[in-house]
Amino acid sequence: MLIKILLLNPGLLGVAGILVWLATPLPASAEPSIGAWLSATVENGAPVQADTLRFGCNDKIYAVIDLTDLSDGSHQLQVDWTDPTGKTREHIDYPLHSSGTSRITVWLQLHPPKGAALFSFFNPAMGMDDFIGTWQVEINLDGKAHLNQSFEVLC
Repeated sequence: MLIKILLLNPGLLGVAGILVWLATPLPASAEPSIGAWLSATVENGAPVQADTLRFGCNDKIYAVIDLTDLSDGSHQLQVDWTDPTGKTREHIDYPLHSSGTSRITVWLQLHPPKGAALFSFFNPAMGMDDFIGTWQVEINLDGKAHLNQSFEVLC
């Protein structure tokens, strides 16, 4: 009987414990995660984190995206910038091959409709009505990890 052997020979208990430990499956690898911050402030050619989520109509709005726990291999990053009316103004598909962590920067630059620039001196919001309000930037990685960030555009 196995029980008698283990009781009679304590050394076998240690071997049995090691065998059970080796047979225990490893925990599943962590799912990738997304972190992001928005900024219109640039220093030395790179965006720097700011304490605001309010931007002007003429700002170039950067989304600095940090991806963590990436498995080794190909990944697909998608970013959608949606205006206050619900219209997707910019869609980005970005394939990447990475593992571990990765930082990617994307941006949104608003452009007034043709002809509106002539009157922008008098009214900076001319032709930008659809841009004023709360926007969403939606970030997806491999169709699994997801992050949604709101921000405001004022003119």
